[in-house]
Amino acid sequence: MQYSRLSKILILLIFISSLLFFQSCKYESLGLSLDSEELTSETTIENTVKQIEVSPEQNFFELLGKQKDKNPLKNINIRNAIFYAIDRERIVEELLGSYGSVRNSLFLPDSIFYSPAWSNYSFDLEKAGEYLRLAGYGKDNPLYLTIGASSGSPSRKVAEGIIKENLEKIGIILWVADKDSKDWYVDNVKNGNYDLGIWAIFTPDCESLANYFSSEKIPPLETEDNRNCYNFYWYKNQDFDNYIKNLCEESELNVKKEIAEQVQSILSKDAVILPLYSRIFAVAFNKKVQNIDINTNDGNFLENMEEVSIDMDLEDKKKTETSGKTDDRESEDIEYMTSIVVGFGEEPYTLNPFVSNNIYGGYITSMLIESLWKKGSDGEYKEVLVEEIIKGERVLNIENEIRRTLRVQIKLRNNIYWEDGSEINAGDVIATILAIQADETLNNTHSDYKKIKKIEELNEKEFLVTFNEYDTKWKDLFSVVLPKNIIESNKLTELFEDNLFSSGPYKLREWVRGQHILLESNPYYFGKSPEINAVKFIFNSDINYLIEMLREGNLDILSIPADIKLMEDIEANKDLGLLVKPGKLWEHLAICLKPKEE
Repeated sequence: MQYSRLSKILILLIFISSLLFFQSCKYESLGLSLDSEELTSETTIENTVKQIEVSPEQNFFELLGKQKDKNPLKNINIRNAIFYAIDRERIVEELLGSYGSVRNSLFLPDSIFYSPAWSNYSFDLEKAGEYLRLAGYGKDNPLYLTIGASSGSPSRKVAEGIIKENLEKIGIILWVADKDSKDWYVDNVKNGNYDLGIWAIFTPDCESLANYFSSEKIPPLETEDNRNCYNFYWYKNQDFDNYIKNLCEESELNVKKEIAEQVQSILSKDAVILPLYSRIFAVAFNKKVQNIDINTNDGNFLENMEEVSIDMDLEDKKKTETSGKTDDRESEDIEYMTSIVVGFGEEPYTLNPFVSNNIYGGYITSMLIESLWKKGSDGEYKEVLVEEIIKGERVLNIENEIRRTLRVQIKLRNNIYWEDGSEINAGDVIATILAIQADETLNNTHSDYKKIKKIEELNEKEFLVTFNEYDTKWKDLFSVVLPKNIIESNKLTELFEDNLFSSGPYKLREWVRGQHILLESNPYYFGKSPEINAVKFIFNSDINYLIEMLREGNLDILSIPADIKLMEDIEANKDLGLLVKPGKLWEHLAICLKPKEE
């Protein structure tokens, strides 16, 4: 028996010695090295047991630390290998089903700037493997990298799992290093302390793209004068910098389109980001409600209420079917046929557009106030309260003239009114700008207003603006106009808690806090009169309760989560419709190019 035990121990030692020998050979073939002490015959059984008990994480980071190349992601072949190896179609299918699609552009498909520059990176493991071999790696000589995201995101965990599985098939071993959202962004993303990462970026305009990818926007370069440095990729390309600058400064749409194509081509070929998918907005509604649309910036489905109507045939049919039943709308003194009920998950606590609020407050105020210009889907500005920008006969490009002179003369439209019938004049615009500049609580959140040096009234409809510096988005400074007689001598942020003086298609009729807000059409609105006379908003934090109200016919419109089963259930309901649109907030795989110490 004693002999048998000794034989077993001897066999075990021979096995361990062989294991260590082959492991050392494996390390050498990887371009890694082991300290000589680890291979000496003095390795005790105790030390061997400890090595066997090393956790997968410790083992991974030991191998990662022994990789000779500390900056493998600088190699374009490795970046190409990663992009070709990822099955983006599968990621979208698992997360969004038929309601989503792979994103291949910095812009949405309905944008004139759309260019599917990333469509070249189709799922191709063979091509991915070829690129990886060009860099000196493969299944027999794996590359070790980390991937991270915020740990509280189930959708990103799914994406990470698929990416990890894909890359292992070509010889890239990933360690998933997720963290709490705040820690992930502060410790890793902003400091460039990651290899691969997944997060969402919002790209509503050219300036946002410049903030993400221009070389002058790398985080350490941020100053009081150089803000919004979101180039967490440490990406540098002078050609890209030149093109993105031209894109932001150009005013001719056709020229901008050509430049946008070049911008996307450069970024795609450099393989620093791989777009995955757009987050989607989903709105469920009673089929009697027609012409609903969704703003792809923020999901607002109320901006085009002037175009929304009710299908009278469906409404008559519904009234017949529900005759004798109680309806929430019948308790209100409003015309039943031209009213709708909207469900929101949270009640706003103020209607002041300058006070931080939940998104639903913004949706409601968009129906109450108009701006001088409204920004279109491609970032172009459309006149609303403005008649024209006055320019000299010899001026060919007004933006170039404003950039040169730092002055602009603006004329308002005639016959534009507040809800009481009084006319909107230049004095209202000037009073609004001065009130914003005077309110110290807005200095940080609305610092761009400091770019206005002086604003002067020329007559009731015209005013002159002088800037301290030129900003391509200067028209955004006039997104809100409030009546002079209300805001003068008052602190702006202390006004409009329970009401907002309207210039839009609707005005506030009633707000019963904790229950509902009721808007009615504004008879003095200068634009197209809405067909819907009244809109009632009810609030409940339980989305399941609101969905049930929609199914029962007590709600007409509701923004719903992007849940595949829920959206399928809505579509299967004969009384309900579903509108789904991709937004300008989109998920992507990021590659960090920040140099690591050798």
